[in-house]
Amino acid sequence: MKISEQELRTILKKYNLKITPQRLIILNYLISHKTHPTAEMIHSDLKTISLATIYNTLEKLVETGLVVVIDINDDKHHFDYYGNPHYHIINKTTNEIIDADNFNVQPLLDAASKASGLKISGYHIEVYGNKS
Repeated sequence: MKISEQELRTILKKYNLKITPQRLIILNYLISHKTHPTAEMIHSDLKTISLATIYNTLEKLVETGLVVVIDINDDKHHFDYYGNPHYHIINKTTNEIIDADNFNVQPLLDAASKASGLKISGYHIEVYGNKS
C-alpha cells in the first residue's frame, strides 16, 4: 500500500505521537510490508536506523495500539500495523502469519462487554492451526 508522508503524519497525530523521521520511516515500512517483520528484519532493510531506535519506536507504536505484536513458534516478536483491525491466522507448522478480516467481530465484542461490564475499546485476535 502506498501512503503519503502527510497521511503518515496524520496517523501519528491521531495517536498523539510525536512526529519524528524514524517514526515516519518505521510506520511507513510496517504499512507497506505485510510480512509481519521482526525488529531485526526491519533493521536489515533500514540500516540507517539503529536497532535500538527501531525497538524503542516499535515499543511506542505498540503502546498506543497502532501496531500489534504477534508471537509465534519462533520465539521472536513480529509486528503488524493495526490501522485497520483484522485478525491473524498462524500456521503452527510453517509459522506463516496470515491477515484476515472475513468475519463480523461485533458479536464477540458485544459478548465480551456483557460478560465484563466494560466498554470494549479494541481487540487483537490470533487463530492457530496446522495442516491436517
